[in-house]
Formats: sequence, structure tokens, C-alpha cells
Amino acid sequence: MSVVLEIHLVVAFLLALCAIIFSWNQQGRRVVNAVAALQFIVGLVVAGMLGASHVPLPPQVWLHIIAALLILACYGMAMRFGKRAGGSGTAMAFSVAGLLLVLYNIYLGWTMAGGVNKL
Repeated sequence: MSVVLEIHLVVAFLLALCAIIFSWNQQGRRVVNAVAALQFIVGLVVAGMLGASHVPLPPQVWLHIIAALLILACYGMAMRFGKRAGGSGTAMAFSVAGLLLVLYNIYLGWTMAGGVNKL
């Protein structure tokens, strides 16, 4: 189980890195959206494995999942607005909102894992 959690953590930081580096143009937003979708799928595997081993999920897990869906929505909307004429400002706003949500979601996941208390 710890291997799946470590994969989830590594992909989370990959997502943050991609969001910082690539989310400022149309093609980069596609990369970030693909990595966010991969992260969401890995997160579902983590939740499924915890549920299969009858481990109670923390109450923040629903907030974590909703934030992940909002990240996917932000980058999806950024890609859509980036294709329109004159929509680059709105696309950039959605990209920044997605980046902030990525950072918040990493913090939320870190607190659920107890990592903040270990610092």
C-alpha cells in the first residue's frame, strides 16, 4: 500500500512541477490536464485499496477529491478559453486558479498523510 501512496505523492509533485512550468500556453495546459487526470486515477486506486483493506478514510478525503476535480475543470476550461480569440486572459486566470488548487491539494494530501506534523 505504501508504494501506491508514494506513487501518488510523486505524481502530485510532478503535477505541481508541470503546472508551474507548462500551464502558460495552450499546449502546456494539455500536458498539465493529462498529468492531473493521471493523478486523479492514481488517487482513485489509493482510495480503492484503502477501502478494500477496510481502512477508514479521513474526512478530508472528499475535499481532496473535489479539489482534484476542480483542478481538472480549471485546466479544461483554460484549454477551451485559450482556443477562443481574445480568451487568453481568461485562460490564464483559469491556469493560475488550477495552479493554486494543485498547491492546496498537495498541502491537503500532506496533512491527511500526517506529513505536516512530522516537520
